[in-house]
Amino acid sequence: MDRFIPKSKSKLLYQSHTQSNYNDLLYHINEEKVLNFGNQKQQQNYPISFLDQLHNQYRLPTQQTVRQISSVPEKILDAPDIADDFYLNILEWGNNNVLSVGLQNKVYLWNASNQHIEQLLQATSNVTAVHWINDHILGVGFDDASIKIVDVCSQQTITQLYYHNERVSTMSSSFELLSTSGRDNVIFNHDLREKNNNVVGVFQKHTQEVCGLKWNSSGTTLSSGANDNQLLLWDKRQMSLRLSCEGHCAAVKAMAWCPWLPNILVSGGGSNDKNIKFWNSDTGLCFKSIDTGSQVCALQFLPRYRELISSHGFSKFQISIWNAEVIQQAKLVQELQAHKSRVLHLGISPDQSMLCSAAGDETLIFWRLGTEQNNQDKQEMCSSKNLFLR
Repeated sequence: MDRFIPKSKSKLLYQSHTQSNYNDLLYHINEEKVLNFGNQKQQQNYPISFLDQLHNQYRLPTQQTVRQISSVPEKILDAPDIADDFYLNILEWGNNNVLSVGLQNKVYLWNASNQHIEQLLQATSNVTAVHWINDHILGVGFDDASIKIVDVCSQQTITQLYYHNERVSTMSSSFELLSTSGRDNVIFNHDLREKNNNVVGVFQKHTQEVCGLKWNSSGTTLSSGANDNQLLLWDKRQMSLRLSCEGHCAAVKAMAWCPWLPNILVSGGGSNDKNIKFWNSDTGLCFKSIDTGSQVCALQFLPRYRELISSHGFSKFQISIWNAEVIQQAKLVQELQAHKSRVLHLGISPDQSMLCSAAGDETLIFWRLGTEQNNQDKQEMCSSKNLFLR
């Protein structure tokens, strides 16, 4: 199994070692095929009205809809001392094909194109949230309530934000707006075009730690979930609460907007809830609820295959694949099990061929979701394929 630990400030060492627990998982893995990414233009998405009317004409063939993902991981990386904390968001796979991971007081970047790992920063406080604002700007939240906006190309801090009173647990951005929140229950909306006094809106309705934020694709609505069991929808134009989606009976951290049905939001509840709920964001009504039997930790849509991926806690620590081609009839098609602790984080590669899962067992596991896609027109991050080669 590979080690995800630093050798020096600028390099990390892959150190091979044997663990009997993973012998079966690592058997027959072809290392030469691991994470060699490109990208491709997104599948054409039909407007909702067309999707409803022409569903039968454009539905995927059965053999593509019901498919099997290999239960053997492509790769396993060691992530020593990764926080086993449900409320944090310390892993994100960016559109630049770089995976950012917070480990204690450090942030590491793993370039999937060349499998190069680099330490981006080391702070005096532990990392509690990471978020790609764009291909070369990373937001990092800390346990001391501060936020750093970092240019990963120059490894320089662009600005620091000090608006929160307690740790920053979650961040989400839309165009020029960065929304942040955490244990102080307050959501701050920052206009990143302004270096100083950049707060353009404050949302206050949650009564306990906010652990999930997600802007929809059009940047008009922000969803927020918290330890108070509330799922709220905020309007960007009015900078005010628009809807309260009622139904969860535990903390709401996991949430995802459907890429092909932009008014559909999916959310997951904590250990006293265990449900994945499907919401119409126009009305705030829940039209489907699935009892998964375990804490829902993370949710990600896979539009290439019209699937939803969820990760879970006790007792199976599973990753579930749901066929969501017909969203009202979403059903379980497969479960992946390799982690030995709750699977807290999920990240999907830009070409949707790979999934990364992170758990409290201090491992990052990579799963093959499909074939790789190439895109000659993809804009290269920082105008260099070898971003981290000095």
